[in-house]
Amino acid sequence: MEKVKLEEEIKELLLRGHEGGYWDYKSDYADCPEDKLMDYICMANNLEGRDAYLIYGVDNDGKIIGIENTSYKRCNTKEINEFLRNKPFAGGYIPSISVDVLLLEGHELDVVTIKNTNKTPYYLTKNYNQTKEKMSKTLKAGAIYTRVNDQNTPRELTANMEHTEYLWRKRFGIDMTPSEKLMKLLEDVGDWSETRWDIDRHSYNIHNPEYQINVLDSQDTYETLSYFYDDERMLYAPLKLNYLTTTLYETELWYMDMGRCLIPKPEHKYDIEHGVYYYYIEKDSLNGKLLPLFAYGKSQCCDRSGREVPVLIFENKKMRTEFENWLEDNLFLKEKYIVDLENSAIFQHIKRKEAKNGKSTCGVLEVAVAFRFYKKWIKQREEI
Repeated sequence: MEKVKLEEEIKELLLRGHEGGYWDYKSDYADCPEDKLMDYICMANNLEGRDAYLIYGVDNDGKIIGIENTSYKRCNTKEINEFLRNKPFAGGYIPSISVDVLLLEGHELDVVTIKNTNKTPYYLTKNYNQTKEKMSKTLKAGAIYTRVNDQNTPRELTANMEHTEYLWRKRFGIDMTPSEKLMKLLEDVGDWSETRWDIDRHSYNIHNPEYQINVLDSQDTYETLSYFYDDERMLYAPLKLNYLTTTLYETELWYMDMGRCLIPKPEHKYDIEHGVYYYYIEKDSLNGKLLPLFAYGKSQCCDRSGREVPVLIFENKKMRTEFENWLEDNLFLKEKYIVDLENSAIFQHIKRKEAKNGKSTCGVLEVAVAFRFYKKWIKQREEI
């Protein structure tokens, strides 16, 4: 599905018929290492603050001519990253790059995606020149190269003060609001102080201690999801994310398996018409960014033995919508899944726990069936 999304974006960029601040048409590969490195650096330092693309196999007007008959060696993700790895990048920060091959109008295109990061500006600490007979190709140490509209910075120059300042401000998150910066800080679990959430209930960002996570007193509660853990007893506690004395976000922390497994509160959806109930977390949401903090760095919910419990994990809302649309088209599988579950000893154990308590309005069967649909969808998605 991600490749489909990329293909749609590349088609749109080709229809524009001109290059821009984050995309460049290439009719063929270059044999010059300085040219390749220059392109990667300029795109990594683009001023749009987004992913950038080198599109190989199109002419200057965006017309598809194909890259399958190139005169030079085509590059894949591994080869480009190996090429970058031994270059003298400041701080050891190397642009993040991937390569996809798209088939359009009967031709192959190589699309090199240069990922948007906060490690800008990317620059070299030593002059780089492998083509000794062409000193004009040299990339200068300390020079900040970027891209303005459809032009790269000339090699003998450096980006102007305004553009250089923008790239440094991006690295340090200076232009972010406290809420935006907190969401960014949550992406690196290792930057938060270690804590025992059942005792200390407090963590702070090591590099920015004004950002803190606080868990309040816990209370008994009940959720259908809890039956999928060894001990169905659970607690919940209000969870606050603060900047200095201001609370930026509030959610809940769930102590599953009587406190042995922690997860931020998932969202849930009940499809009354089709009898499907599921818990889910979108990874780009607040709770999605919090999940690895409580799940030992993983974006997954597991019981104490490491077995996955039925919380559906999506990259974003768009991915969840794709699943829901697929689900509607595949509801004919529901009866088969119910039969499979009824023959499962593990599920029957879960169902007996639910029956003993007699609390469910949306029960474990609906949750388990939705999870079967989800795993089927994920498998098909990975095979595309």
